[in-house]
Amino acid sequence: MPIKGLTESRRLPRIGKIHLGIKVQGKGNTEYPKAVDYFVWPEADAPGGHLRGQLIDKYGEKPKELRIVLPLNDEDMVASQYYRCYTRTRGLVCRGDGETAQRIVDTATGYLPTKDTADTTMKQILCQGRECPDYGGKVGCGEVMNLQFMLPDISGLGVWQIDTGSINSIRNINGNLEMIRGLYGRIDLCR
Repeated sequence: MPIKGLTESRRLPRIGKIHLGIKVQGKGNTEYPKAVDYFVWPEADAPGGHLRGQLIDKYGEKPKELRIVLPLNDEDMVASQYYRCYTRTRGLVCRGDGETAQRIVDTATGYLPTKDTADTTMKQILCQGRECPDYGGKVGCGEVMNLQFMLPDISGLGVWQIDTGSINSIRNINGNLEMIRGLYGRIDLCR
């Protein structure tokens, strides 16, 4: 018998992440991300890093194009888009659509958990989008798209993921998906 709220929930098996930037050294021992005009392969010890040699052999060290295939005809699965809030110690702590959000909160304070938080709970709250007090601040709530795709020239059964918080990139990808669907009637062209 299915478990309501779990059995119908699906995730694509992820091989690894491809990045749109590199980490550079800042003042002191701090690192910060810097955008680059090429795709950045996962490090050897990261998920998908075991395929780094194949990726470099096929596409080069700093590719500007990738041959991809979308595995499903479901835009929500291959191009998930939400307001997302992350903390350094807890990772993803809030995900919303501009109306409602699921947020992890400290049960004692009702606020976002910290590294010292002992007990948390998941709470449904109003998602204020860009009006959220955590938007763009130190905690860093913002728009994020997770684009998931297959690289048919690379071995492995699963998807690769690229994350972007660029509003223009999100709009461009959405426009391209709409154009592909308009031309072919679907977005999964691997048939």
